Amino acid sequence: MKVSRTERLSLAALLAILTWFTWRGLTQYYSGDDMMNMYGAWKLNPWTLAKAQLFFWMPVYRPAGGAVYRLFYAAFGFHPEPLYVFSWLLLVVNAVLAWRWFRAISASAAVALIALSLTLVHGTFQDLYISAGTIYDRLWFLFTVLGLTLYARRDWRFRLSLPAQLGIGLLCILSMGSKESGVALPVLLGLYELIFHFPEVRRQRAIRAWLRDVAPLFATLAVLSLVFVLLRVRHTPELATTPAYRPHASITLWLTRVADYLSLLTYHHVTFTIPTCALFLVLLTAAAIVLRNREMIFGLGFFVVTITPVALIANRPGYVLYVPDLGLGLYFAAALGLLIGRIPLPHKARDFAAFALITLAVAWFHQRNWPAPFDPEYSPERRLAEQLRRDYPKLPPQSKLLFVSDAFPKPAYDLLFTVRLLYQDDSIAVQRLDAPKDQQPDPQQPLAYDHVFVSSGSGYLELDNRDYAESVRLHILRDFAVGREMDARRRDFDAYVVSGVGEGDPSNPTRWTTPRATLKFDLYPAPARFTAKFWLPDFVAKTPGRTLSVLVNGKEIGTQPLDKEGMNELSFPVAPGQITPNGFTLVEMNVANPYRDPAGQDFGVVLLRAGFVY
Repeated sequence: MKVSRTERLSLAALLAILTWFTWRGLTQYYSGDDMMNMYGAWKLNPWTLAKAQLFFWMPVYRPAGGAVYRLFYAAFGFHPEPLYVFSWLLLVVNAVLAWRWFRAISASAAVALIALSLTLVHGTFQDLYISAGTIYDRLWFLFTVLGLTLYARRDWRFRLSLPAQLGIGLLCILSMGSKESGVALPVLLGLYELIFHFPEVRRQRAIRAWLRDVAPLFATLAVLSLVFVLLRVRHTPELATTPAYRPHASITLWLTRVADYLSLLTYHHVTFTIPTCALFLVLLTAAAIVLRNREMIFGLGFFVVTITPVALIANRPGYVLYVPDLGLGLYFAAALGLLIGRIPLPHKARDFAAFALITLAVAWFHQRNWPAPFDPEYSPERRLAEQLRRDYPKLPPQSKLLFVSDAFPKPAYDLLFTVRLLYQDDSIAVQRLDAPKDQQPDPQQPLAYDHVFVSSGSGYLELDNRDYAESVRLHILRDFAVGREMDARRRDFDAYVVSGVGEGDPSNPTRWTTPRATLKFDLYPAPARFTAKFWLPDFVAKTPGRTLSVLVNGKEIGTQPLDKEGMNELSFPVAPGQITPNGFTLVEMNVANPYRDPAGQDFGVVLLRAGFVY
C-alpha cells in the first residue's frame, strides 16, 4: 500500500487530535474497575490464565485483559502509571490500525481518513480515556481490526494460505478472549466475504470453487464461536451470575438500546426513539442498496453485528460503542466520498480539502460537547493508597482493618481490593460499617481491630482501637486528645467532633454544621461558660424564627436567635453538675427551622470555634 506524503501528514494531524482529547488518560489513577479486574487476575492461577488465552472453552473471565493486569501488577506492583501509559498507547495503535483497515477496503485514501476522523474520539467514551478498566474494549478493537485487515488481503480467486487462516483463527480466539462481543469477528469476516467477494464469484459462476476455498475456514470459525458461547460465556461465573450481562432476545429491547446509543453519539442533540431508530436504520439500508456501495453496506452490517451483543443486555456506558462506531464511520465516510467525488475540482486537492473541513467540523463538535475532565485527585483509590503507603508502609499478615466510613461505592469491594493489592496480601481482613451486610462486622463474632479508620476531608483519620465500639460512637481519634476548646484552625479540630460537622478544607478554617451537631470536650467540673463563634450567610439569617439551642449532656443551657448576618458569638453559663467529671462532656448545637438548599440538604451554621472558659 503506497502512502503519499499528504496522507501521512493527515494521519499525523488526526493522531494529534486524538492526543489533545485523551492525554489526561496518562495522568489517571486506578479506578474501581481496575481494582476488581486486577484483583481477579492476581487471585487466578497463572497457569490457568495462560491456558485460557488459547483454550477458548475454559470458563475464565476475559483472559486477554486479565493477562495485561497480571503482567503489569507482577512487573510494577501497585503503581498505575505503566498500565495507564500502555492503555493510552493502545488507543494510538488502534487508531493507526483502524486507518490501515479503512485504507484496505475503501475506495480512496480520503474516504479512509474521513472514516478515521469520524470515529477518532467521542466525549461519551470517557471511561475509555480515563480508566484502564476498559482494556477489554481496547483489546477487542485491536484484534477485530487486525483480523479484518488480514482477511482483506484475500483475493476471491485464491484460497488464503494456511498460515493466514491460522492467524485469523488466532485473532478470533484473542478477540473472544478480550470480550464476549469478540464473537462478532467471525460474523464480520463472513459478512465481508459475502459483500466484497461473493458478487464477483457469482458473476464468474465459480460458486463451487469458492465454497471449497472458504467453507473449511468458516466452518471452523462457526464451531469455535459455538463452543465459546456454550462453554465459556454460559459457564463463566462473572457472566452467568450477573443480571446486567444476561441477554434477552427481544427486537423491542434491541431497538430501545440502539436508540439510546445513537442518542449518545449525537450527545443527545438528537434523541432517538424506537420508531425513529427503526426508520433511521431502514433509510441507511435503503441508501446503501440503491447506491450499491459495498463500503456503506458493510459499514452498516458492521454496526448492527457489533452492537447487538450490548443491545440485548442492560444499558451500558458510551464506551461500548468504541468498536461499533467504526461501522457507522465507514458508512458515512463512504457516503461523503460519493458526494465529494461530484465536486468538479482536481481530485487530490478536492479530497484532502474535504477531509480537512470535515475533520475541523468534527473536532469542533466534540470540543463543544466534551465533558469536564475528571480530576484524579478525587479518586478514592488514590486517597486511600497514598495515605496507607505513607503512614503504614507495611502491615503484618492477617491484619484486621475496620472502616467506619469511606469514600468508596457501597456495594463494591473496591476498598478491600485496594488494600490487599497495595500490600500484596490477601490475608488482610477489611470490614466496613457503611456498606452492605456482607462487608460489615459480624455482631456474633466481634473482632479486635488493628486499625479503625473514619473518612475525613483530607483522607482518613484513625480512631482509638482499644474500645472500637466506643470510639465509633464518640469519634475518638487515636492521634489527638481533646481538651476544653476546639478551633477550626487547629489540626485537632476533628477530635472534638462526634457528629454533625462537615468535612473541612485546610485553606478555609470553618466548618458547616448540620441542624444537629454534637461535640465532645474533656474538662473538670467547675463553674464555666460555653462559648462559640460562628458565621451566618445572609440566606440563613434572613429567615425569621431560626434559632440555635445549646445543650450540655442533654440539658439546654441557652438559645440564641439566628437573625444576624455575618460573624456571631454566644456565651452561656454552665453549672458544675452539668459537666462530666470522668469522661467526655457532650455539647449539642441544634438549629431550629434550618436552611435547606435546592438539593434538599439541611444546614446549620458555619462554625469557627467552640469551647469552655472558666
